[in-house]
Order: sequence, then structure tokens, then C-alpha cells
Amino acid sequence: MPLITISGAGELALVTTTAASLRTDCAVVSPPGAGCFMGVPWWAALVADCPLPAWLDCGQAAGHAAAALRAGLSGVIVSATAPQHHALVSLACMTGGRVLRARPHALELPARGARDALERYLRAPHVP
Repeated sequence: MPLITISGAGELALVTTTAASLRTDCAVVSPPGAGCFMGVPWWAALVADCPLPAWLDCGQAAGHAAAALRAGLSGVIVSATAPQHHALVSLACMTGGRVLRARPHALELPARGARDALERYLRAPHVP
């Protein structure tokens, strides 16, 4: 599924409306490590009404990832030790969330021509 990095409400609105108009699936992800420097409440508020899957990148901070899962977020990305990852997966099973060990490729929206770049990216074939 195509993944797009967002950092604000304007980018989220662009992604959701473009994906809906193209009738395509995609997901959104925070900037790398944003769970550490922006925080779980910021991401939770940003994606509260988002109809797309949303991933919070927590870098290496397993504690922030756990807080995100406890807050009801659907997905976290965290580069954690094996025991931490196992604990996070167990927590995710209880909360209905998901945990990724590594950040997948995601489109970074350019400052100019974001809509065109997004439409090209969403129309391109993606390997599952």
C-alpha cells in the first residue's frame, strides 16, 4: 500500500481528498521519529478523523510506541530490541494496533506541486 509522509492538517487533507478522488488505498505516516519530538497527543489529534491507516514513527523509542498503542493509535513504527518488539506486539494485540520494525518507503510531499506528485505516486503500481 502506498505510504505518504504528512506533518500537518493541510497535507492530511490533500492526501485524503486525492486518494478518495482516485479511488485508491494509501496510508499516512508521520515524519521519521516524530513520536519522540512531536509526541503521541499531536499525532492522535492530527489523525483523529482520518479514514486512512496512520502510522506514528517513534524511532528507537519503545516507550513512545507503547504510549501510542495505549492511546488507541492503529500503528507504530519503532526500531526496538527484540524483547521490546515482542512486548509491543503483545500490547498491539490487546489494543488492536500494529507494529512495524522498520520504516517502509514513503512519499515525501514536495513544497511545490504536491498534488501532482501525489497523484503520480498513487497512480503508479506498488508492490504489496
